[in-house]
Amino acid sequence: MLRNGLRLLLVENHTTPTVSVNLTVLAGSCDDAEDLAGTAMMASRLLEEGTQSRSALEIADAIESVGGAIGTDCSFDRFSVCLGVLTKDIDLGLGLVGDLIRNPAFSTDSIGNERDRTLAEIQSAMDRPQVVAGWEFNELVYGRHPLHRPVHGYAETIAGLRREHLTAFHGKYAAPDNAVLAVTGDFSVDEMKDRLESVFGSWEPGSRVPNRPRLRPERTAGVRSRFVGQDSQQAHVYLGHLGIERAHPDFYTLQVMDAILGGSAGLTARIPRRLRDEQGLAYTTFASITSSAGHDPGKFLAYIGTSPENVDSAIDGFISEIEEVRSAPVSAQELADAKAYLTGSFVFAFETNAQIARFLINAELFGLGFDYPDKYPTYIGSVTADAVLEAAASHLSTEDYVLVVAGPESTVSGRIHPVD
Repeated sequence: MLRNGLRLLLVENHTTPTVSVNLTVLAGSCDDAEDLAGTAMMASRLLEEGTQSRSALEIADAIESVGGAIGTDCSFDRFSVCLGVLTKDIDLGLGLVGDLIRNPAFSTDSIGNERDRTLAEIQSAMDRPQVVAGWEFNELVYGRHPLHRPVHGYAETIAGLRREHLTAFHGKYAAPDNAVLAVTGDFSVDEMKDRLESVFGSWEPGSRVPNRPRLRPERTAGVRSRFVGQDSQQAHVYLGHLGIERAHPDFYTLQVMDAILGGSAGLTARIPRRLRDEQGLAYTTFASITSSAGHDPGKFLAYIGTSPENVDSAIDGFISEIEEVRSAPVSAQELADAKAYLTGSFVFAFETNAQIARFLINAELFGLGFDYPDKYPTYIGSVTADAVLEAAASHLSTEDYVLVVAGPESTVSGRIHPVD
């Protein structure tokens, strides 16, 4: 850790002459005011659009001239600046990261351009039934909790964003004592510490941001459903409810259940096999409760894209499969296949320096421990069929859930009873 509170996570990897940097600030769309939703996303995107000393074109020219890449990202609880460069260009790269995070210009022109871009993206997304259904699903699942809204905000809130909102957000949260910096690649740790001290040591700490208490969401009681009319040939069905936090003790058991029930790439699970392959109801269908788990509860979500006349059959199929995994043990073969898939595919999350840097950030923020890659197979290997049954019965429901269907007005369903 630097003296200003910036946490450092450094891992040497000399397999290629490259270095990846991930500077993550612990603030995101969860910190947006409701009437200013989209502030965090816009502020993070604008970091690339010019600093006090560099224009957007100069930033792009500098990184492209050395064959590197720099970008920003924003999610519910964090935003980041990520960099990839050859080892010989690390000083240039770190200088750019430091400049972007510390000295954004937030010029009037760039704000106007970004507002127009975001509004165009929202308008485009509204023509995609699957996306619209997902938005409506989140609104019903999360209620007044910040997770109910899209990270990019709404058209009306984006239209109201001004420079003072962006500078206030950046000034409050972009501080070294509210950030984590991971660097992986071809370097010496001692030399890298000196470089980081030179670039980030003078970054002034802020008033350390306390844990922001948020309204805890509660699972829906009964069935809440909504139909969204869309000009499309296919109907998109979302069924589910509130899920779990990443730190929940059942997380690994539910990962195994996810692989058995909802499927993953390379593993044909119950819902894809029965609804897609056997009944021919869909091209795409899946279900998961662990993939969205974070510091706040994620969601259990089952999705299918199907023909409008097959909506009820698809919903009945979801309910049947969920009830089965809640009421009867999974088979020994299913359990073995799920474990083999999860442990076998896990190694692919550590193939690049950028992936390793991302893992270091998550390990730090979720308290996983940096020996997590060694422990993960044990966590998965210890899961039993009885544990899967107990966890499924505890965390899945076929009585209390949200149902959203988006599709043409001709969609046939007796399961949709709209809510206000």
